[in-house]
Amino acid sequence: MSSVEYHYPVIGRKGTGGIFDRLPIQTLEKDHPYQFALFILSFNAIQQRSDAPQVVEEPAATFMEIASIHGRPYVEWAGDRNKDISADYSANDKKDTNPVPSRFGGYCNHGAVVFPTWHRPYVMLIEQSIGNIAEKLAQDIEANNPDENGVWIKAAKELRFPYWDWAGKDVPENGLPPVLYEEKVEIMAVGGKKQIVHNPLSYFSYVGGVPSDFSDEKDDSTGQVAYFSKWQRTYRYASSTPDPEGSHTDLLQKTFKAGANDLRRRVAQLFTFNDDENSAIAWDDFSNHTAESKRDIDFINRGSLEGVHDTVHILLGGNGQMAYPDYAGFDPIFFLHHSNVDRLFALWEWCYAEYWMGSGYEQDGEQYPWTQARGTYAQVYNEQLLPDGALQPFRTEQRDYWSSSQTRFLHEQSYPKYYSFPEFEGIKVDQAAVSSQERASARKRVQAYYDFDPQTKAKQVTSQAWKHLPVPNKEDPAVPSDHTVIPHYRTFGVHVKLLEHAYNRSYSFQLHHKGNAHSSPQLVGTIAVFARPDHSPCKACAVRREAGSIVRGLIPIPPELIESIIRSNGGGESGISFDQTLDHIKGEFVGRLVDATGSELAGAEGGLEVTQVPQHRAASRRVAPVEISLVSAAVAEHVEDKNRPVYLCDWQHHNSIFNGGWLATHKDSE
Repeated sequence: MSSVEYHYPVIGRKGTGGIFDRLPIQTLEKDHPYQFALFILSFNAIQQRSDAPQVVEEPAATFMEIASIHGRPYVEWAGDRNKDISADYSANDKKDTNPVPSRFGGYCNHGAVVFPTWHRPYVMLIEQSIGNIAEKLAQDIEANNPDENGVWIKAAKELRFPYWDWAGKDVPENGLPPVLYEEKVEIMAVGGKKQIVHNPLSYFSYVGGVPSDFSDEKDDSTGQVAYFSKWQRTYRYASSTPDPEGSHTDLLQKTFKAGANDLRRRVAQLFTFNDDENSAIAWDDFSNHTAESKRDIDFINRGSLEGVHDTVHILLGGNGQMAYPDYAGFDPIFFLHHSNVDRLFALWEWCYAEYWMGSGYEQDGEQYPWTQARGTYAQVYNEQLLPDGALQPFRTEQRDYWSSSQTRFLHEQSYPKYYSFPEFEGIKVDQAAVSSQERASARKRVQAYYDFDPQTKAKQVTSQAWKHLPVPNKEDPAVPSDHTVIPHYRTFGVHVKLLEHAYNRSYSFQLHHKGNAHSSPQLVGTIAVFARPDHSPCKACAVRREAGSIVRGLIPIPPELIESIIRSNGGGESGISFDQTLDHIKGEFVGRLVDATGSELAGAEGGLEVTQVPQHRAASRRVAPVEISLVSAAVAEHVEDKNRPVYLCDWQHHNSIFNGGWLATHKDSE
C-alpha cells in the first residue's frame, strides 16, 4: 500500500504545437538527423546509462519503470500510487496464486478485446517520457550554441516515437534494419559534426540489478535455459548460458526473414472484413487472439492484430526476453514493435469506423459480456471489460483512468493524443474519411500493399488448373446483389486453434510445405502462442488445459503455392475433383509445434493416406492442437466499381489436415 496517492498522467506530447507523425525508424535516422539524435540521446537518458545525459527527473518515466508495467516485476507502477489496493495482485495472496491457472500479476491486457486500446496509452507514455527529455536537451543545446537556435527545439517538439513496419515490402529480403541491433550508432552533434554513441535500441541493462521475482525458464530435456534471474541485460536469441556474449543477430535475421512473407499476408487479411459484419464480433475477431465470441463451430477467421503481434514477439525473441510476455517490455524493440501495432490499429479503425467492442456480444438471443479471463495486476479474474472501463495504470490529465473509448481514433474529433502516422496508401489517420466509399477503396489498397490482390492473382494462375474449383452462382444468397463471383478461383487458408497452456510457455505451430515439382520446400506460416508460464501449484495437470483459453489464427496459403500443388497432381486434368485437390493440398503439408527457440516439440504429416501415429508415440491430448483445418472462400468483386475491395463469401470448412495424429518429438509432448 502506498502511503500517499501519486499519479503521473499520460498526456503524450501535449504542448508541442500540434500533431506530428510517428515516423519509420529508418526514415527518422536517414531524413531527420536532429530528431534522431535527440531520440537516441533521450532514450539513453531514460535508460539511465552512466554515459547518457543525466536529465531524468520523474522516476515513473524511467525506462525501468515503464518496462515493468507490462509484466514482471508484479508491483505497482511508480506513476500510479494508490492507497486503495483491495483489487491489486499480491504474490502472498493464495486467491491470486493458487487458482489454476493463476492470476496474472502484470498490468497488460492480452487475449481480450482491449488489447489494442490498452497498448495505445502505453506507447504514448514512452513517447511522452522521451519527448520531455528531448526538449530539455534541445533547450540546453541552443542555450549554449546560439548559432543553432531554431533547429534543435523545433526537432524536439516534432519528435514522436518511431515504428518499425515488420511487414514492409523490404523485410523478406533485408530483415531488421541495422539501427535495431547494432550496439553503436552515429548521430548528429552540435555544429554539424557526427558522434558515435551507444544505441539504446539494441538492448537494455537493468537498473539496480535484476528484479527479485525474475525466474529462469528451463527446458529439462534439451538443457536450454533463459537465465532471466541472472541476465543483467536483454538479449535476442541468446546462448543458453548465464553470461552470453551478446545476441545472435544472424540467427534472428535468418528466422525473421523466413517468416516475413507470412506476416505480410496475415496483415492483409486483417483488412478483408466485409462491410456487413456484426460490429462487436468483427471487433472481437480483429482485436485479440482468443476471440471470446467464437464458438466451436466457427471457422471463418481473418486472424487478429494480436495474433500477428504474437508471432512477431516470438520471431524477435528466440531465447530472449521478447518471446516471454513477463519480460518482453524490457527489450527496447518492444516499443517500436508496438508503435507499428498501433499504426495498424489506426489504419484499421479508420477503415472500419463502425466496428467497435460495445458492451458485449449476442449469441442465440443471449447477451454476453467481454471479460479479462485471467485478470491483471489491477483487474480481478473474469472482470467485465466495457468501453468506458479503466485501462490501468494509465491516468489522464484529469486523474481518472484512460478508457478504451478515449483511445479510439486519431482524428481531431477524438480524445487528444497529439500524434499521427505518415500517409499510407491514401490514408491519413488523423483525418477522418468523408465516406464509406473512401474507406472501402483504401482497404483495397492496403490489402494489395500487403500482397492480397485476388483479382490480379486470378488472372495470373493457370485457368486450366483451377477450372474445377467450385464457386457459388450470382443468385446464391451468400453473394451480394451488386457483386459477381470470380470464376474458378478460391482463396485458401489454414484455420488454427491452439491451447494456451499446452506447454506452459510460449510456443508456435508452423505450417511447412514439403515441396514439389513446381515449388521448393518452404515455411508457409506460423501461429504463435505468446504465453506466460502458469506457476500455480497444479503443475502440468489436466485442469489447466480445460481452464486455459484457445488461441486462434489463420495462415493464408499463397495462390502460387496452391497452383504448384494442383499442377503437380494432374494440373486440373479432366476427372480431377475438388475433393481430390483438397486431399492433394493437405498431403503436401507438414506441421510442427516448436518452442520459442525453434526446438521441435511435436510433428505431423498431412493428408488422408498418412500412417497413423502409434498411440505410445503420440503427443498427449494435453498439448495437441485443438484444430488444424483447411478452409477456403470464394471471391466476389463489385459489378461496376473495381476499386472496391473484394467480398469473401461461401466459406467452406474442409476438415482436418493432420489426420494421422501428432508425433511427440519432445518429452513435454508425451
